[in-house]
Amino acid sequence: MMAACEQVMNVLNTIVPFACVAARDNSGLVVGDPAVNVDAVLMAVDLTEAVIEEAIRLGCGMIVTHHHIMGKGVKRITPDTFEGRAVSALTRNNIALVVCHNNLDFLTHGTADTLMRAAGAASSRPLYEGYAFLATTPAEVNAASIPVPEGEGIDPDLEAGFGRVGPLSVPCTLIELIKRLEGTVTGPVNVVGADDRFIQTIAVQVGAGERSDLDRAKLCGAELLISGDVRHDNRLYAAEIGMCLLDFCHYEVELPGILSLMSRLKQALDQGGYNVQVILSRAEAPVRHMVMPGTPDLDKYGL
Repeated sequence: MMAACEQVMNVLNTIVPFACVAARDNSGLVVGDPAVNVDAVLMAVDLTEAVIEEAIRLGCGMIVTHHHIMGKGVKRITPDTFEGRAVSALTRNNIALVVCHNNLDFLTHGTADTLMRAAGAASSRPLYEGYAFLATTPAEVNAASIPVPEGEGIDPDLEAGFGRVGPLSVPCTLIELIKRLEGTVTGPVNVVGADDRFIQTIAVQVGAGERSDLDRAKLCGAELLISGDVRHDNRLYAAEIGMCLLDFCHYEVELPGILSLMSRLKQALDQGGYNVQVILSRAEAPVRHMVMPGTPDLDKYGL
């Protein structure tokens, strides 16, 4: 049977409940009519104009992204800004935009948990007991944990936390762990730590890893933090405190979470009897990666 946007969102809500976010987050239905018919869902990490054009071409009634838009308080919807052009194009073509940001980061089988499992940590716990530095309200600051709502279809064992930490089922060296992640994470990676460093416990905090994440990971007994967009001085800090670090690019480190969500959404829609395609965006990302030569040309400096 066909599905409305609201029905697809109800299915998503059983997988990554939309209530499981920080107060400042902008997840859920961001643009569109809950009643619009959805024959196909396009999945992407980011909403770009290329993704919108792809959705129009493929006849998708919904786009599901990880990163939100308008999180900084857009005041005008005009052609002068990307947000204005995006909202106008989505509305004009009757396409709903649904964002799974914090809920995909926080919850079991989300961005952090997917990498933990790919690295070989079958069981893990939250890296932080609460919202950590995402907290903006008194309730979030004082929260001992991130609550998971109860509801029909929601797994009662679903767990929320900011980041994950846990032991490897089979401990290995750093270079062996990097090989385990091949096919899960793509693109460049900055590595701190010797190839033969023995790793027993790992931590993941997927986006913009900070010094506090390194400290927290070490306090929890991890020898390695997997993250993305880590500042250079924080990479040096990892070496100073004896922590290994795998610092991927932001898009690449969060794509596995979208792929995991896509797999679970397809399965849940099929089980619900909905005739809805779930498609991975093939739109070219604005940021591409190249590998420069590994050593400097000293002749250019007369050395």
